[in-house]
Amino acid sequence: MRSRRFPPRLVAHYLLMRRTLVASPCAVVAALALSAGCSGGGKTTKQPDTTPEQPKTAGTPESRELDKLMRTRMNVSYSQLVYLVFHSDSGPDFDLIAEEQTKLSQAIDGVLHLQPPPVVQSDQARQVYVDYNTTLRRDGERFAEATAKRDLKAMSSSLTKMGETCSACHHFFRVNVKDAAE
Repeated sequence: MRSRRFPPRLVAHYLLMRRTLVASPCAVVAALALSAGCSGGGKTTKQPDTTPEQPKTAGTPESRELDKLMRTRMNVSYSQLVYLVFHSDSGPDFDLIAEEQTKLSQAIDGVLHLQPPPVVQSDQARQVYVDYNTTLRRDGERFAEATAKRDLKAMSSSLTKMGETCSACHHFFRVNVKDAAE
């Protein structure tokens, strides 16, 4: 497996959270909720009671907007790019890839302008969330540069890194949305 380079602050946050969290989504929600109390934050807002048996769901308009952006724009563009770069029978169509990459970049910018999901409650969790999205944007920019140069090897590498960043972020921050079927 090839070594992946993340910003040192992102690695430190990831390692800290990985040591303290169990892989189940319920444990992630519980750990983030506890870390909010340990972060020394001044504001205290009453949160709905979430037990380990019932994971937290996204019900706020902002979280629904984030979920919709992820499902209808981010995932669609990323999946299309994976197909165009790795699985196209006729070889890469660089113009179509560049067009789809622009859509993905706009979706990434959209995520950065929305409120984080409800599971992001502490300052530490917020910083990790921002770091993942900043890394995603940087890898997206590298993908755009590689596409402009028509460098298929660099395109493949940066697209793979983008997928790894998405997976790592979703490991910590994905929430269940009850009415997400659209």
